[in-house]
Amino acid sequence: MANNKKRVALIGKISSGKTTLKQRLSNEEMKYSKTQMVSYFDDFIDTPGEFIELPFFSRQAINIACDAGLLIMVVSCVDSQNSIPPNFIHTFNIPAIGVITKIDHQDCNIKRSRNFLAYAGIKPKNIYEVSSETGAGIEALEEAIHHYMDPIRNPNLK
Repeated sequence: MANNKKRVALIGKISSGKTTLKQRLSNEEMKYSKTQMVSYFDDFIDTPGEFIELPFFSRQAINIACDAGLLIMVVSCVDSQNSIPPNFIHTFNIPAIGVITKIDHQDCNIKRSRNFLAYAGIKPKNIYEVSSETGAGIEALEEAIHHYMDPIRNPNLK
């Protein structure tokens, strides 16, 4: 079995863009599919949005993320309602960054999304704005992921 500490966990609401973001970062074909269960890939752990939206499942989010080396909290900039509990990110004992998706959308509200991530406990300097469709912001996000994950994936870099 693979060591999950070498993977990045993606957590966020339903339709926040977690799977599409994973597809973009993995250079996969972009196709929509509802994530029904936790999906393990070489570099990522993709979680269902219910882990954030339904308090009953928050323990599963915690269990999954504790096995990862980095947590990415994903928020769509077109989502007007926050479901992330206050300071939720401090539950985890791993580095965490926030990603605002869908920045190419006409109804995008980045300020509101930044507030949602700050409410969850993400520091403003650790928030990245991306469009998985156009690729905007992906390069900066990839650099951030490598910053946290390269020492974990290759212990000789420590």
